[in-house]
Amino acid sequence: MSASTDVNVKKVLSGLGLGMFLAALDQTVTSTASLTISQHFHKVADQSWLMTIYIAASLLTTPIYGRLSDSFGRRRLFIAGLALFGAGSLVAAAAQGYWLLIAARGLQGLGAGGLFSLAFAVIADLVPVKERGRYILLFVLIFGSASILGPLLGGVIASQSSIAGIAGWRWIFIFNLPFVLAAIYQSAKHLPSVKHKVFGSFDWLGTLAFTVVIALVLAIAQLSRLGTLISLRTSLIVVLVIAVLGFGFAEKIKKSDALFPIEFFKHRGFLLTILTSAVASGAMLIALTVNPLSIQIVQHRSPVVAGLVLLAMGFGNLFGSGYANRVFAKDGSHRLLGAIGSIFMAGGFIPMFASPSIVSISFGLFILGIGSGLINQFTSATAPSMLGSEHRGAASAINTLVRQVGGLFGVSLAMATIFYFWKVPASFTVSTLSAAQRSAFINAAKPAYFASALTLVVMALLARAIPKISNSQLVED
Repeated sequence: MSASTDVNVKKVLSGLGLGMFLAALDQTVTSTASLTISQHFHKVADQSWLMTIYIAASLLTTPIYGRLSDSFGRRRLFIAGLALFGAGSLVAAAAQGYWLLIAARGLQGLGAGGLFSLAFAVIADLVPVKERGRYILLFVLIFGSASILGPLLGGVIASQSSIAGIAGWRWIFIFNLPFVLAAIYQSAKHLPSVKHKVFGSFDWLGTLAFTVVIALVLAIAQLSRLGTLISLRTSLIVVLVIAVLGFGFAEKIKKSDALFPIEFFKHRGFLLTILTSAVASGAMLIALTVNPLSIQIVQHRSPVVAGLVLLAMGFGNLFGSGYANRVFAKDGSHRLLGAIGSIFMAGGFIPMFASPSIVSISFGLFILGIGSGLINQFTSATAPSMLGSEHRGAASAINTLVRQVGGLFGVSLAMATIFYFWKVPASFTVSTLSAAQRSAFINAAKPAYFASALTLVVMALLARAIPKISNSQLVED
């Protein structure tokens, strides 16, 4: 790569990196602030919506952004994502009702879907495979640091009763606005509009079916904690199976122009790579969601302390990502990073399961972060190029999509499990809980930790079957 090209890529990174940072930050910023926000609206039992609606909304748009960007260019789609994200932030900051706030978080998520996936696709467009690792590492570090800084920032802001006469937690969303404007300016000025393929027609039928599937997944996950709605949940599962079959049929009809072409998933390496990505994301978000609650409820510490403890995962992520970048330079040897990372992440849940102390949680998060760094570097660098240059946007979007699916399932099911076993009033506040009720949270969280570790071990075994892929096999043109 020439020096001039390198400078151009660096200019492009300014808008892409800022957009990705904001999207990743807002995915986790409510993990330490959700208790404060939900107590403000007297909706503590519904606090998981603050994260799950954001993830679900980004799921809906991630494949759409990727598919359309292959035809109409990355720039206009990325700027559209920034605009939606900014509009959602503005509404969230001003929301006077809890469900309006949830709707605003959904609007943020609709924009975030493009900010997550298109950044990796642009780098795959501009940078040769042999030099792509360092740019992917930068994005992985941006994503990882934002995911970890989110809880800390959320905890610090939420601990303030008011700032400049405005409720402290509202500044979580106000904070986004100037940075969104800066990212839009930088992207409009420097981001190239790369196009690869003009599709015959957009897959609207598949998009509609996919929307129904995601809505049903979210509904089932949220209803899991309500014992009185078991029969309704069972009916929804039946409808979900029918919707998935309908979605598959719609995609088969559209063939190569489908939102998710069936032939993509016949590529064994691609399929196992995105599955690894999904499981790792679910485990990471479980750790980022459940541990702050444990620290605030069991240890009776502040949101700020909870955020600081989560920095341990950030340090682990930096270490894992840096090591993976060095391994990636060795032709084909990176294929085992998925399996090794899954084992590290599984091991990270052991200290959390054994003890709720801050020391145990911090150590577990560090180990888990190492595994997450290994996996994110591997999947982000290889998935976009496994299916050919004309499908980079779609492949990158699918990898991001399944990562979000894993996060949605992980957080929703973990919170559902905890509130199923943890018998407390729906409108509780931490100050009203007895010592016994606080301690009971530990036992309620253990099934979520155990299931996460077991799933990661199974994924490690599957990931070993990823075929050896040389750097020359990852398409550059």
